[in-house]
Amino acid sequence: MQKSYPVPLSFRVFPFYVEETKFNSSNQDQASTILFYDDMLEALNEPNSKPWFESTTHVPELFVQWKETIDDLNELYSKRDRKAAKPVMIRMVAQLIQAIYWTNHVPVTNLEQLELHINQLHYKPVNISERIAFIRREPDHFHSYNQLKALFEETEKMYYRSLTQKDLSI
Repeated sequence: MQKSYPVPLSFRVFPFYVEETKFNSSNQDQASTILFYDDMLEALNEPNSKPWFESTTHVPELFVQWKETIDDLNELYSKRDRKAAKPVMIRMVAQLIQAIYWTNHVPVTNLEQLELHINQLHYKPVNISERIAFIRREPDHFHSYNQLKALFEETEKMYYRSLTQKDLSI
């Protein structure tokens, strides 16, 4: 049985949730299509899978999904089809944000003040606040796509570096 939840106010931020005020509970396969699904459930104090505690499983999945999407985005931008690229870019920006937060073993809690909160994380790409703000302002621009590609590469390297540092501290 599906249950409807309100999108928390702290997630009703451009470009992610502008008009949507509700989302439905789903099975795990459908959950990946709802931006910030587990993070929003956590913000609502609802049961969720808490993927940030299982980052060795869930963060690499985000990188795989990104790599599976690159060719589609390359094709859309080569055709100069920004309109079709926009929803894909928004989904990928959300997944990048999750990858950064989940690498730090915390949920995404607030998109309203994302640039402030993301800077407080231990593992993050250089100048993440400015770069993510640029992408969020114009998610359909080709320059945003190039910046997102670079951020995913840096985040993936940072993620695997964090695993080796964790192993060294044990």
